[in-house]
Amino acid sequence: MVISSNLLSAWYGAQNATALSRTTAFSQSAANAQNSERSSSSDVLPPWDARGEIEALDVLKRSALADGVFFDKKLGDFASLDVGEDEKQLFAMYQGLRRLQALGAEAAEKGTADSRRDFLDRRFQEGLNQLNSFFGDLSLEGVTVLKGEELSKAESNLAISRGISEYVTPIVHSGAFDAEVDGFQGDVSFTISVKKSGATTPVAIDLANMGATPRTLDNVADFINTELENAGMLSRIERVKIGEEDDNGIIPGNNFGFKIKGILTETLSFEPATGNPAVYMAGVSGDTEGAGGQLTKYVDIANGGDAAFMRRIDADGSVTTSDVAVPGGEEGETETRTKTESNPLRILDSVQGADGGLYVVGHAANGVAGQSIKGEQDLILMRYDTTGKQVWARTLGSGGTAEGASIALDANGNVVVAGSVEGALGDTTELGGTDSLVSKFSADGVEQWTKRFGSNKDDEATAVSVGADGTIYVAGQTSAPVGGVVNAGKTDGYLRALDENGAILYTRAAGASAENDTAKSIAQASDGGLIVASEVNGSAVLTKYAAGDDGTGAPVWTLDLGDLDGGRIGEITVADDGAIYLAGAAGAAFSPSAPIEANAGGRDAVLVKISDGPTASVDFTTFLGSAEDNSATSVTVSNGVAYIAGKTSGALPGQTQNGARNAFVAGLDTTSGAVTFTQQLSGRGGLAEANAVVVDPTGDNALDRLGFPTGEVRYADSRVITARSSVREGDHFFISVDGGRKKKITIDDDETMRSLTFKLNAVLVLDGNSDVRRSANGDMLRIKPKEGVKIELFAGDDGRDALSGLGLPEGSIIGKGSLLDKDSTSDAPEIFALEMPTSLSISDKDSAAKALEALSKAQSVIQRAYRDLTTDPALKALLDGPQAGKRGGTVPSYLTAQVSNYQAGLDRLLNGGGGSTLGLF
Repeated sequence: MVISSNLLSAWYGAQNATALSRTTAFSQSAANAQNSERSSSSDVLPPWDARGEIEALDVLKRSALADGVFFDKKLGDFASLDVGEDEKQLFAMYQGLRRLQALGAEAAEKGTADSRRDFLDRRFQEGLNQLNSFFGDLSLEGVTVLKGEELSKAESNLAISRGISEYVTPIVHSGAFDAEVDGFQGDVSFTISVKKSGATTPVAIDLANMGATPRTLDNVADFINTELENAGMLSRIERVKIGEEDDNGIIPGNNFGFKIKGILTETLSFEPATGNPAVYMAGVSGDTEGAGGQLTKYVDIANGGDAAFMRRIDADGSVTTSDVAVPGGEEGETETRTKTESNPLRILDSVQGADGGLYVVGHAANGVAGQSIKGEQDLILMRYDTTGKQVWARTLGSGGTAEGASIALDANGNVVVAGSVEGALGDTTELGGTDSLVSKFSADGVEQWTKRFGSNKDDEATAVSVGADGTIYVAGQTSAPVGGVVNAGKTDGYLRALDENGAILYTRAAGASAENDTAKSIAQASDGGLIVASEVNGSAVLTKYAAGDDGTGAPVWTLDLGDLDGGRIGEITVADDGAIYLAGAAGAAFSPSAPIEANAGGRDAVLVKISDGPTASVDFTTFLGSAEDNSATSVTVSNGVAYIAGKTSGALPGQTQNGARNAFVAGLDTTSGAVTFTQQLSGRGGLAEANAVVVDPTGDNALDRLGFPTGEVRYADSRVITARSSVREGDHFFISVDGGRKKKITIDDDETMRSLTFKLNAVLVLDGNSDVRRSANGDMLRIKPKEGVKIELFAGDDGRDALSGLGLPEGSIIGKGSLLDKDSTSDAPEIFALEMPTSLSISDKDSAAKALEALSKAQSVIQRAYRDLTTDPALKALLDGPQAGKRGGTVPSYLTAQVSNYQAGLDRLLNGGGGSTLGLF
């Protein structure tokens, strides 16, 4: 609607005078400043006003892609406008969001190619980084605009649990609690070693000593407690019901287990008297966004195998909210609904610790165990005990993407993982593209060091092994020269040796033809030498180097097994007798020797046994597969059986196919090559794959029947932030109070939630408080300003930001007054929150649609902030002040008549024309 400003100016003037006489909204100086700016900007149209020239999204997209500028801190497009600085900043903010929207609009189109979306998303992320920088320098006087939500306090999503000396077993009995338990019958004996005051006391437990006493849950617990008490120990065992409590706090059903109630001064370890082999298979269940880790333990191997447990390992879900129409509600009535979307997690390798516990390594697209990640994907390392219970989880802390591909242990139980990283990671140097990565952790998951290396192109570490002297060997592939080794073709394999502290000993080529080559697996020979398995132009090639080789010696031998016929090397391992075993995938043309079992069609899993010596020779070759595609990725040898694991798209001999792709594990006699054991397992959506197999020679034992773990019972994890999150030592964030100087908060290597509050309170002094809030999930960090105080949190440098790892929001926290305070008058500017999510992506169609929705809402908020900034103070006082009329309800008839009369008068004025015009919006 357009109204003649000449004819109405007198009326507005009279109304303004009346309003100003009744209100105290602004100080005189602020009113004068705003009136001065308003008079100069009344003829300037904002960039969203349809009466002006609105740049098309295609134009904005071309501009952003050409010069890479989304948010111009110098306000170039608007610097010369005759408006105030606040308006210019709002205009630049709006235009920057429109440029992001332009990229998102193309990414949301159905016909946009994935490669194009990837390119657009990279530029989109650059724009988001500029948005963060733009807000870091934003200085508004008349309004306050927040990038995120308007908060009255900030709480970390990261919750670090406090240690309690309790351990609850899995279900060991279903039925009446006082019934005899079948699993407790027969020979059930083990030892509980209790470490106390520096001394270790073995407590022998043999249920045969219960005599004729029925072996019920309570009787077995009483017997164990008596033995512990007789040894002078205070830890105890009790029966508990297993399950989730209902709304009344009652656990339904009849599933029972044991609870170990320990004390901090006693460390318990369980050791079986005897046992049979147990086989662990680790890999992936599901595909793409629904992928998760899968860990399965098989027992009773001699009789074909039985699953003792199957664990799915998930990344944390992404929670989104949306307002939807209420079914059957009034027009415009909405309700907020929450949706949790899954994020992919993949387990790529596993190894067993000396006490029987399992380590798994891989990558996840979101946090694990409540730990947020900084980038798009991070390396994950997790430990499980022999009952399948998670002991701890670690994320590396990459600001981009990282993954763990291989894992090994040294003689001291330290864990070494190898993989790749792209983007920022702590104080490491980005070399170009994807870089190789090696990290060393203690047995408890405390990072010792991380090394990053490679060329100016893509590199990755594919395998890691540790020698008896602690030397760490890393194999992988590179697309350019690395470590002084010349690139011979497209991609080359490499071998790098590091000492126990990560210092480089040497780098050498490991497969370097003019085609695509890679070093796939490495293993320690029985005489201390090193064996490297490489794919060289499609062929499987094994090379052995002598013990003590410094990287310059000639190979002891090289064995070319021939073309894999479209297959791949999975892994090599060395048995106790020195024999070498290679597992992988190959076509029928792959024939290092006449196969014991022929290829069944297409690619099959293959196992090759090789004798070591001055030269190498093939003992046997055998295939395992179906008429469909099959492959083996892992191999290990125990007690005369070679166990391989992988994936199959058909039914293996004696097995049943369930879904399109199954994981499998099989045992083959090391003398004859005959299959002795096979298990085939499906996953979510009928998709699964095994990437690692681990065999515990005595893992099937009496402890399984009671639900107790082999090895040390771990009650609690570390409370150090760097161990329990993706935050790394040296990561930081900035905090500012009421627009003051930003102060840097840096995370130390031993930082806890409590120590972090000391640093924050030293900055806040009397303007707010930081404390630790206890929740059901653990200790959470809380920051709360005093009334009327604004605390701003700013992300740290790229790749070193601690806010994301802590799960704290970037943005402003405003101290709110009491709702009981009747005096609502305030000189503080109005607050407008854009509510931009902490992360956005346009890498796929659905993500782009969500990004467009968030950007559209943010643009609307900027328009409202502009209206508030430019509306006459007196008119605002009339509309919002104590003299404002009642809103809502039925309009009285006399007011309706007055409105009609006013409208008729305005129509006559507009028909009369003349004078300048003023747009209402």
